[in-house]
Amino acid sequence: MTAVFFDRVTVLASYDRSARTAGGRAIPLPSVVLLRRYISPVRRVAVTRYGIFTRDGNRCSYCLETKSTSELTFDHVVPRSRGGASTWDNLASACMPCNFRKANRTPQEAKMPLLQPAYEPTQAGLYARGMEIGLRDDIPTSWLDYIYWKSPLQA
Repeated sequence: MTAVFFDRVTVLASYDRSARTAGGRAIPLPSVVLLRRYISPVRRVAVTRYGIFTRDGNRCSYCLETKSTSELTFDHVVPRSRGGASTWDNLASACMPCNFRKANRTPQEAKMPLLQPAYEPTQAGLYARGMEIGLRDDIPTSWLDYIYWKSPLQA
């Protein structure tokens, strides 16, 4: 809303809901905006739960079963209790049974090798991987004309 107020973006599509100003004026909530000035992307990709699942193709890194995001969790390869950080190189997607079985151990101790490596993706690589696995269920329909991901809604 700040970017809209300061005229930094052009609103291309809005949600059905509105926000109210202090004066009581209703302003439609933007859902798709166009930047008026190019902003260089951040060089490194932020570590997020969705990013980990996208990088790993919604598959458990230990058994390689494909799961929905609600059935996945992320696992610290080196447990946090042993100094493992929440970094791309130390986080892997895991299904609940595998994560429970591995517990507070390293993959070697649990005799559960990582079947797909944990690595830091590039922005382009993560975007391409997202296109491969398709859209999340919670993507607003107003975005579909502006993103280049395959979607069951677009079929």
